[in-house]
Parts: sequence; C-alpha cells; structure tokens
Amino acid sequence: MKWPLPATFFLLAASGWAAGDGADWEAVTAVCGKCHTTAIFEGKPRSWDRWNDVFAEMTQHGANGTTEQLMRVTRYFLENLTLVNMNTSAAEEIAGVLGVSDEVAATIVERRQKQRFNSIADLRAISGIDAAKLEQRKSRISF
Repeated sequence: MKWPLPATFFLLAASGWAAGDGADWEAVTAVCGKCHTTAIFEGKPRSWDRWNDVFAEMTQHGANGTTEQLMRVTRYFLENLTLVNMNTSAAEEIAGVLGVSDEVAATIVERRQKQRFNSIADLRAISGIDAAKLEQRKSRISF
C-alpha cells in the first residue's frame, strides 16, 4: 500500500489508535529501513508539514507498507519527531505531540485564541495534560 499522506494521519487520529509502543518502531524500521538507515532521521525533529513532504518524497521513491505499518510509522513520527507550536499548530498535531485527547487539544486551541501560550507552565495549567509526557516532549514544543 502506498503512503496516503496526510490521509494516514487523519485515519490515525479518527481511529483512536492506541498509544505508541515498540511495534511503532518496528514498523518504522520495516518501512523506512528498506532503503536507508533510521539514523538519517533519528533525533532530527521537524514540523509536521515537513514530515509530510518527506513522506510524499519517500512514496515517490517507492516507500510503502501495510495500512497498519503506515499508521504506526505516522504515529511514531508524530509522537517522537515532530515539532509543534502551541500558538499556531493544528489541534491534531498538538494532540499527537503532547499525547493528549482531541478534547484537550481543542481546549488548547480555544485557550490560545484568547491568550497566547508563552511557556511550559502555561500548558501545565490545562487539565488533561500528562506532566511526565510534557516534560519528556518539551524540547519539541515552541510558543
């Protein structure tokens, strides 16, 4: 199956796909590792738009996988390698990067329309955000 992005992302979000696990990394190595090592992208976060550009380019070069593999790859990149801006990014991106529900992401979007986020402390004030995940992912969050 070819990589239908950004449809894969929306499929993932709509499906309520469970939180990431080791199987996500296995899918990454199976799909992405066919043509190059994972070192090419490990530890190199990018915006979700940029990842979609990369996915489209890789698809043109023949990257493919099962529907489940592509959903897992999408989730892995979103949860581990995507940069997000709390004041401009889409709710779906915020949900994936922060590991929160769609409702919490919507609350963030509503809040920023009234008052910009300026810090991690501002995010901690939002009900439903896991402090441990926030701490783990704070290097990929901007304001």
